[in-house]
Amino acid sequence: MKNKNIIEVTDFSPKEWCNLINETIEFKKNKLRKKKILDNKLVGLLFDNNSLRTRVSFEAATHLLGGDSYFISTSSVTHENDGTKRESYEDILETLDRMVDIYVIRDYSQELLEVIKRKNFPPFINGFCSTGHPSQALADLSVIKWKRHTLDLNYAAVCPSNGSGVIESFVYGVLTLGKRITIITNTGKFKGKNKNFWREVNRLTNAYGGEINITRNLTEVIKSCDVLYVDEWWENSSDFLKRKIGKYRVDEKFLKNSKPDLSILHCLPAHAEREITEKVLRGQQSIIFDQAEFRLYSAMSLLSFLAK
Repeated sequence: MKNKNIIEVTDFSPKEWCNLINETIEFKKNKLRKKKILDNKLVGLLFDNNSLRTRVSFEAATHLLGGDSYFISTSSVTHENDGTKRESYEDILETLDRMVDIYVIRDYSQELLEVIKRKNFPPFINGFCSTGHPSQALADLSVIKWKRHTLDLNYAAVCPSNGSGVIESFVYGVLTLGKRITIITNTGKFKGKNKNFWREVNRLTNAYGGEINITRNLTEVIKSCDVLYVDEWWENSSDFLKRKIGKYRVDEKFLKNSKPDLSILHCLPAHAEREITEKVLRGQQSIIFDQAEFRLYSAMSLLSFLAK
């Protein structure tokens, strides 16, 4: 690993990434196996946006590892109630550095992320800063290995063509393992929210032998894939389902030719009947709520990694 901060999956070598997946599965088997690794340590969660799984998983993981956590809504300390500027990110971090041992950052603006990246200590974990979500990708691949007993599978994702931090981290995770993934979009293109997405993809495929394909053709992909990642579609205009998602909504028709043992993922929150139907969300092929459970174990794995 290049440094102690966990910004993206690409920070890890294939060996480190495989070890983290195995460690996450070990925490599934026994949550108390390292119950003192964060003894007398404080984890500071600085979030500028709503969170259920990321916040609770890191708070619970810290507790189970013997530490304490403290949650701060960054908007409450950067601005007064009337909206005027209160304190800079630099001043906030200069204060908290003296109290906190590890940070978990959720910062959709990426302004705090840019400030904290300039620092060497305390280390931090990217808890989803819109262009990447490494703890989610770790949970995703760990639950797949737990359920399927292998990662030697055919991966696919269906998502908007303008990119997604969640899918991009998952792609990095798959390619770091040297595997193949196909991204299905309604345009047959995938831009990537991260400006360096395609450069990183090329580096990973050249280094580790994986493969990525982008398509708008559902039929052959759905027939052959073992894992399907369904991403969120945020737009909610009146004609959105027909105009944008259309046949790319994951429903019974979408899955008509899929393998019976297909594993369906979704990072949640899912917009039922928008990108995925309620029937599929809770159906036999879905491992979505197992995936959500694994967010706890991936948080434990990453915190343990930084606590070494």
